Amino acid sequence: MQVTSEELLFRGYAQSQLAARFSSPLVWLVLPALVFGALHYDPAAAGSNAWALAVSAALFGLAAADLTARSGTLAPAIALHLFVNATALLYLAPGDRLYGLALYTYPFELANPALLPVWLPYDLMILLCAWLAARLSLGR
Repeated sequence: MQVTSEELLFRGYAQSQLAARFSSPLVWLVLPALVFGALHYDPAAAGSNAWALAVSAALFGLAAADLTARSGTLAPAIALHLFVNATALLYLAPGDRLYGLALYTYPFELANPALLPVWLPYDLMILLCAWLAARLSLGR
């Protein structure tokens, strides 16, 4: 429900409305992704690493926008969003937040600035691999 509502708002409504008004993909791909990233900025949860989570969310927004634009439907973006959230909540979660259902937990907190170079590349690689798999499955 959560991923569908976010995708309906950001890709289904905002992206399509901006695409109808502006011909440049920079506007209708990047602007909703930046807003998506800004809304995921949470210094209370991530401390000084909040900017990295916001950048990661904005990059996710770009990937979802690309999938939506290429497929013409929200289904690939919803599937990508569900995969990313399920990975973060059910498979591998930080040890301080949303870890109750996770199979494994990181042995550190999100707010630890010393470990940002460790977990951020893994987070971005998971996103990149999931986006590439979705792009390949679209066949375009």
